Amino acid sequence: MPLTKAGFNFDAYLFNTIGKTRATNFGYGGTYTRTSGTNPIASNTNSPRFLIYTDSGTSAGGHGKVGYYDPIVTDISSGASSIDFSKKFRFSCLGQIVINSTNSAVRIVFSGTGNTTDAPMANSNGLTANGIGVEFALQSSIVQARLIGFNTSYLTPTSYTTLANGMSDSTTKHTAFVLENVGDGNVNFYAPNSSTVGDLIIPTNPILTLSGCPTTNTGNRFFEFQSVNNSTVAPTSTGVNNTVARMQLHNAMLSIG
Repeated sequence: MPLTKAGFNFDAYLFNTIGKTRATNFGYGGTYTRTSGTNPIASNTNSPRFLIYTDSGTSAGGHGKVGYYDPIVTDISSGASSIDFSKKFRFSCLGQIVINSTNSAVRIVFSGTGNTTDAPMANSNGLTANGIGVEFALQSSIVQARLIGFNTSYLTPTSYTTLANGMSDSTTKHTAFVLENVGDGNVNFYAPNSSTVGDLIIPTNPILTLSGCPTTNTGNRFFEFQSVNNSTVAPTSTGVNNTVARMQLHNAMLSIG
């Protein structure tokens, strides 16, 4: 299914300063969901009003994830069942990330664990195969982001960085960001101010860069959105409606070039 949604001119400003976009279907091989634990959420059905909706639930070992097989096979992969990291591509989205527990996390990863295996828990490395991703966690009462990568082995992540203006664990501010694979081993993360309304402008300069990432057609076929808890320790706290680590995306696209 194409990840686009009517009613919000998101791409008009999202790429006006960092390049042209060609929106595509990034679920070429279909989609899947997987959950574990108590009260997790994993939905990609535009219900209730969110394009992608994941929550880790309220128990240790809990997680919810939405996945897509073979993201843009004809564009960034030489064939099904792999992702070609020599190609330049960007994932962009607008939504909300709310995290109330210090031992939970939210991730978006290229090269996930698939439909038959749980996502790595928050106390584990976020990637287990050649790939890239961005990971969000609660640091000093603020949701912060870092880049993660795997290239034969797990790379040292970037430091956690506060999104401009920050997002406290108790707010429902909108955020937008771009995860960019350059194709030369560098991965960039662009993020603007957070806001109570969707009026965000992506900056021209990345706030994070991770080097040494894969540059060949070695990724697996799984593109995933993950909300995860610690494997053995229950979440430290929950928010409204038992929110622990929640990702709610209104708009999203994958582009090349």
